[in-house]
Parts: sequence; structure tokens; C-alpha cells
Amino acid sequence: MMRVTQQMLHQNSVRHMNQNLSRLEKTNNQVTTGKQLHRPSDDPNGVSKAMNLKSALVANDQFERNTNEANLWLDESGQTINEMVNAMQKVRELGVQGDSGTLTDSDRNIIAIEVEELTEQIRQFANSKVNGKYIFNGLKTDEPPYPNKNSYQNDTFDTSAKMFTIADGVAVKANVTADELFGNAADNTNLFNTLNLLASDLRSGSDIQMDQIDKGINRMLTVASEAGARKNRVEGIENRIQDSNIELKSMLSKLEDANYAEAVTKLKSEESVYQASLAASAKIIQQTLMDFLR
Repeated sequence: MMRVTQQMLHQNSVRHMNQNLSRLEKTNNQVTTGKQLHRPSDDPNGVSKAMNLKSALVANDQFERNTNEANLWLDESGQTINEMVNAMQKVRELGVQGDSGTLTDSDRNIIAIEVEELTEQIRQFANSKVNGKYIFNGLKTDEPPYPNKNSYQNDTFDTSAKMFTIADGVAVKANVTADELFGNAADNTNLFNTLNLLASDLRSGSDIQMDQIDKGINRMLTVASEAGARKNRVEGIENRIQDSNIELKSMLSKLEDANYAEAVTKLKSEESVYQASLAASAKIIQQTLMDFLR
């Protein structure tokens, strides 16, 4: 039979007391922080799962920022295109008005001036910005696609796609480029060329090429429709990200959050156990050789 010494009693008492204190500290941390996981040793498997959930939430946060940015670009592009379509509708009305054989040269000249003003307005729309960035100049967002009214005669714009990653393996084009809206310099249907020819034909009394104006309007409407479809896709993924965040946070809460009522009850129990261990250890530890020699 193993002989129990005073030193063994002392060591065991201290060890048990420290174990009780450690459990008391752990439970107290759960009550004060509301969390049941503080270090890997608390629950290695649970901590690993919590880290994976947090990583997924961080990734979703980035995806959500990207969807917000993509939506902003698509919103601004769509609204600006609508404004340009409205301007083109006015141009069409002026074209119909100017095609009348009853107008005088002065009348035609006045209409031509209005067309030129609308042309300049459309050029300004083409140089629209969002957050200080030109939205129709590809990736050269610090430069306007049409610096001056004659820029359409050369391709002064960038045609690169501005892409945003909005989910794992999913990237979406969030911009519309000038060539898509207005055509290239060598394109016979280049919108600015069409508008300038319209003003010239009005002044000269020539027949108005209404089909070219209609092509310009249809081009804008087609581009707006495509941008709208991309926006719907982005919004759909954005909704899924938000739903995913709710689910991930719920799962993380189940892993990390302590049951407050249970934790408080356990804390009181651990306090009682620790106090009892202190009292018991005090009686054992205070026994020394001198106590037996008295």
C-alpha cells in the first residue's frame, strides 16, 4: 500500500485547488464576456469551426462591398443612359420638325442650334462621373472619354471592362463603355457624327436621316437593357450574401455564445466548490512538523 506523506497531501491540495480556480475563471469569463470560447483548449473542434465561419463572414463582407460598388456603377450608368435617351428623343422631335418643307432657313438654323446644344449635353453625359471616376471610359477612369466636342473623330476612350468579383468564381462587368453607347470613330453610325450631320443637313435643307437617329436611340436602349440585366444579377447575389451572413452569424452564435442563465448557475457552483477546496486545503496545508512536535 502506497504511503501517503504530508508533502503529497500538500501537493494534491494545491493541484486540486488550482483546477477548481481554473474552472472558476473559465466560467467567470463566460459570464463576463458572454462567450464560451476564449482559447483553442476550450473546445478545439468548436474553435476550428468558429474560425472557418469567421473566414466565410470576412469573405462575404468583401463580396458585399463589391456588390455595393458594382450596383453604384450600374445605377449611375443606367440613370445617365436614360438621360441621354431623353435627349435623343428631343433630337428626334427636332429632326421630324426640321424635315418639314415649310420651314425657312432661319427656322432650320434655330433647330440646328438646338440639336448642337443637345449634342453637347450628350457629350457631357458621356463624361459623367461616379465618386470622381468617369463611368464610360473603361479602366481609364481618371480621364474623360470625350475631352472636347471633336473627340468623337478619334477613339479617345478605353474599352476595358471594369469587373467586380461578387461571389466565389463569379465576376460581373459593372461598366458601360463609350464604344458600346456611341460607336467607334470609324463607325458610320457613330452617334456624334450622326448628330453633327443632322445639324448640317438642317442648315442645308437636306433630307433628314431619321433612321440613323433611331439606330442611335436603339443602341442606347439595348445597352441600358444589358446593364439592367447585370444589375438584377448583382442584386440577386447580394440578397444571397445577406441571407448567408444571417445563417453564418447564427451558427457562430451557437458555437461561441454562452447560455447566460446556465453560466451564472455554473459560476455559483464553481465558486462554492472553490471556497470548499480553499477551506479543506487550509486545514491540510497548515499542518507542519512543528504541529506534531508540540
